[in-house]
This record gives sequence, structure tokens and C-alpha cells, in this order.
Amino acid sequence: MTPFDLFVGVDWSGARGPRVNRLQVAVCEAGQSAPSLVANPAGGAWTRPDFGHWLRVQATERRVLCGLDFSFCFPWEDRQAYFPGFADDPADHAGFWELVEALCVADDGLFGGGLAEVEPLHHHFRRGAVTGVSYERRLRVVESLGQARGLGAPESVFNLVGARQVGKSSLSGMRFLRLMREQDRVAVWPFDDIGDAGLALVEAFPTAFVRMAGGGAGKVRDVARLNRVLEHFGSRPVSYNYFDMTDDMTDALISASALSNLAPDPSLWNPPGLSDRVRRFEGWTFGIT
Repeated sequence: MTPFDLFVGVDWSGARGPRVNRLQVAVCEAGQSAPSLVANPAGGAWTRPDFGHWLRVQATERRVLCGLDFSFCFPWEDRQAYFPGFADDPADHAGFWELVEALCVADDGLFGGGLAEVEPLHHHFRRGAVTGVSYERRLRVVESLGQARGLGAPESVFNLVGARQVGKSSLSGMRFLRLMREQDRVAVWPFDDIGDAGLALVEAFPTAFVRMAGGGAGKVRDVARLNRVLEHFGSRPVSYNYFDMTDDMTDALISASALSNLAPDPSLWNPPGLSDRVRRFEGWTFGIT
């Protein structure tokens, strides 16, 4: 595989846009450089379309690997369906993305949370004070594996309640992936063959990276702990203290650093649990074996 030149870590957000205050972007150059945060060149908080444009520009100048912290698809393997009993259940991950787009196309800023409000799909979700009659705390194959490996306890994408919920982020993220995949030389792993794509998008789980580094449980919110994690992945420490450092910022920084360290390992691109069926329907979190 052709080496990557730039590693981008993204703390995504499923908030209703257009501007998404919690979306954070970090970069790490190949080698042992320290990761750094990137502000929206257009000014203000990032929008998801602004980020997509910025990412495409980076990939015109060098080969980019970008890690995004949301689930690239929903669980399928456990029930052999995304939405059991739904007559138009998607045929694979691409069909799922098309369903999200069709139901949310009118929502600005690539917001995707509206899918969970549509009849009859809303019965499968836990939303606010309402728990759908078909709701189950389902996990994908890779999420169950990561949990068994002690790499964190991922939340089910069907749960849209609480600070740890990732369902809305994942749905908006799927709209983003669909849009990016339409561009030339963009690959979304593990659904696509990376080959020599100028831009490769992978799913990242910052909590797993922290656990791999022996960084303990809980979010990283201070520079000293952050630098210990970065050291594990071969990155230089950040040389200044961030004002009001948030876990959104540290998640992005850690993802960029971890990707720079892990990407050269060929075994991570073909983990044992990634069957053809899991690849087609669910996807995988990079770095989990």
C-alpha cells in the first residue's frame, strides 16, 4: 500500500446544523510530528460541507487518511436485517446510506437524525422519553469484539439518548460518506479497496485508542494525559496548553496520532473478524482486531 502523507482525526457531531460547534478536526504529518487542531478556513465553527471541501483540498496535494468517530453503518449480522420486519430493509451498507439520504435530503447541513423519526423506523429507536416497541441495544460485530477486548463500551446506534449516544452522529456521517464517495479517488474502508486512493476514510473509536495506549478509562481532558497517549503512538507532545480543552479536541488529536502510527500495519487492514458479509453490511472500526 502506498504510504499516507497526512492523517486527519475528526470528532464528529450529529447535531442539527448548519454550524456544528463540537465538530473538531486535527492533523498529524507522517513521521513523529505532534498533532494539531485545524480551524475552519471559512471562519466560525465547522459545517459538515465545509469540512468535506477542506478534506478534498488536502487530498489534492498529498495522500490522506481520515478517521471519523461514528459508525459507518448499523448492526445487521445479529438479526440478518437492519430493521427486522421492515419491508424495504436496505440490501447492504450502500442501500442504508441511500435510505438515510432519501429520508433526510431536505435537512440542511447533512443532518441525518430525521430517519429515526420516520414511521415505521422510529419503533426501533430510543428517543427522548420514548422507547420504541422494537428497540434493542444492538451492536455490530466489531463493537462487540472491541468491548470483549476491553477497548471501551460502545453505545448502540439505536439509542439516541444521553451524552454517549452516537446514533445521530452516525446517521449524519452516512450522508457525509455518501457525498464523499461520489468524488474521484476517494475510498471508504472497509467497503472499498483502498488501493492508491488519494483520500481514504476509516471509522475511528478514540476510546479504543486511549485504551490501547494504557490511558485508562474516561475521556481525556488534560494535556499531561493527552501527551502520554500521544507518546504511545510515537507522536511528539503538544507544545502548548489548549485553553478550555474539551474531550472533542483531545479525541480528534488522539485519532490523528493513532492513525499515523497504526496505518502502516497491514494486519489492521484485514482483521480476522472482517468477513465478506460483515464488510458488506456493517463495516469495521480501524485498529480493532
